[in-house]
Amino acid sequence: MQIKLTLILSIILTSLVAGCSEPDSLIKDNATTDSSQEQQKASEQLINAPVDLSLFADGAIVGDVETVECTLSGGTETSCYRITIAGAPADPDSSPEGPYCPPTIESSAEEGGTWIDGEGTVYQVDGEFIKNLSTLYKDKKWQMYDINTGEVIVIDGAKGCEVAGDPRPIPGFNNFCLSCSLEDLEGGIQKTVLIPKVPVPLTEPNAINGRSNTGIALNGVLFGPPAPLDMILSSYTLGVLDDCGAHANPHEGYHYHSANGCSEIGIQEDGHSAMIGYALDGYAIYAKTDKGSIESDGLDACGGETDSIRGYHYHASAPGTNQIFGCFMGETGYFEGEEGRPERGPEGGPGDNQGPPKE
Repeated sequence: MQIKLTLILSIILTSLVAGCSEPDSLIKDNATTDSSQEQQKASEQLINAPVDLSLFADGAIVGDVETVECTLSGGTETSCYRITIAGAPADPDSSPEGPYCPPTIESSAEEGGTWIDGEGTVYQVDGEFIKNLSTLYKDKKWQMYDINTGEVIVIDGAKGCEVAGDPRPIPGFNNFCLSCSLEDLEGGIQKTVLIPKVPVPLTEPNAINGRSNTGIALNGVLFGPPAPLDMILSSYTLGVLDDCGAHANPHEGYHYHSANGCSEIGIQEDGHSAMIGYALDGYAIYAKTDKGSIESDGLDACGGETDSIRGYHYHASAPGTNQIFGCFMGETGYFEGEEGRPERGPEGGPGDNQGPPKE
């Protein structure tokens, strides 16, 4: 009788233990699923979509694109596209150039361009803005108009372009609004760039510093570096941008300092933000917001994200921040004719945007 009771208890305990435990097959299935998800996530992080030349607007590229061997900023030897861009908007209807300086302190916003503070604020450069510069910057030395006529002091034409090409202060030469147009330059200035056909990712982001251009728009215009706002303002000068966030000089030609909604050529069928161009590392740049004016969330320090359609890509920084995007996540190519290769900034994220004078 004792033996039977012991046997029954043993069977009951075995059943209870078995009921509380998962089958080996289920444990293996769960482990496989977790591992698969981790591998998929890691794979998505490494999606490096190739540069698609068909996305550029007609007239944005000059001549034939070549495939050449190149050495990127991190020392990687790879294949690059050698692209020459026109340097002027190939889509002038949707990316109009100008105007820049308003003629008088009574001028409306339609007669002037824009100015930025480097921290996200965009000012409309109308007559009232020019009139109130001393209040904005808390400095009575600002006087950019004739107090008798109300005419804004503008330097334009060849002289305007000459001064725009060198933002360093000129002793005794201040309080003027600079205007250098494509017409003054007799058209766009062509630039040739080497961009990796397939991006080569960095392990850490690389800040955008120095004076090297940062990429090319799909409409054939340069993406410039952050403008030297402190240097410009120290001369009591305005190098006014147009409504597209661009201006010109005789060295770089017409170029963007911010993404204000122009050059949004690469419309996405799934409603994602439109593509505006390529960064110097070969990653695509998309507008800040989608067609519903919604911003992507979860962006990294460079303003980038990854999805299964576009791979890793940047989203444009807010207008007024004095940068097209935050930093480089890939090894960069370079523009021919620039001194050396693009300067490497301190690793770890965006660089200093050189904002306006502080109190």
